[in-house]
Amino acid sequence: MTDTTPIPKPADPVPVWPHSTPTAYARLRDRAIERAHVLRDEAIAELWGGAGALWGDAVDQARRAADRLAARLRQHARQRAAAGGSDALGA
Repeated sequence: MTDTTPIPKPADPVPVWPHSTPTAYARLRDRAIERAHVLRDEAIAELWGGAGALWGDAVDQARRAADRLAARLRQHARQRAAAGGSDALGA
């Protein structure tokens, strides 16, 4: 069963862009460019803020690891000094 009724077209299509003067278009364009710059600056600030937090976390973790390693090396040096006297390298 096929329906051959034609689909009615709208009598007055709505324009995609409203009619405006070149001056109004230029103002709208300038505002859009300003807004784009503001959004770009906000995005960059947010990106570097997040990157700064990650960098800070990595630095903190590295500092803690270095402190643990230094403490372990001091402990080994004390153990070797107590056990062998002057032979600190264990050779």
